Amino acid sequence: MATTYTEGQKQEIVAGLRSTPTFRASTFRIPGRAGTTGQNIFAIHNATGSSVAVQLKKLRVDLTATVVKAVTVLPPMVRAYKVTVLPTNGTAVTKVAMDSTATASSSAVTLFQDASADGTSSASALTATIPAGAVLRGDFAPRLITAAGYEMADKIDLLQDAIVTLNPLEGIVVVLDYVLATQNPITDMWMVTAEWSEL
Repeated sequence: MATTYTEGQKQEIVAGLRSTPTFRASTFRIPGRAGTTGQNIFAIHNATGSSVAVQLKKLRVDLTATVVKAVTVLPPMVRAYKVTVLPTNGTAVTKVAMDSTATASSSAVTLFQDASADGTSSASALTATIPAGAVLRGDFAPRLITAAGYEMADKIDLLQDAIVTLNPLEGIVVVLDYVLATQNPITDMWMVTAEWSEL
């Protein structure tokens, strides 16, 4: 509460907080796809003609594995790409409002994942048109080299406390980049969590 004095009278001004609709979403446990062209595991997209701008605040990736990889096998690069083309296939991700009394999420904001349930790949893999070089951030995934005395690394924060604005016809796709089937076997399990506001 702020207090001001005007011509001998006490005037109280109450500063109210304006609520911005904020949402979170988390994927199922996504199995790796042991191919040679990488895997799209998550996407968020703001449709063309959308009446909102999306401010993506958090984008975190976690991994667990039950089968070891040879030390000579590189782990996938986990990259966040900024895209314009609407992704297809995969499975929808449920959007959860941080405040259930706030405005509902816009139907123009769509989330995708590459799993239909925990540990079950989507019937059709999540596909996306990835522009060359449009990488916001990338990190090497951790890997399980031996099952004895090793704990996987902490979550990968793909935004590093930055905020990315997605205007209409813009999105972010989280991609596992690799070229060998042994780099991302089905026993690798991925999870992505996102937080965003709609203005």
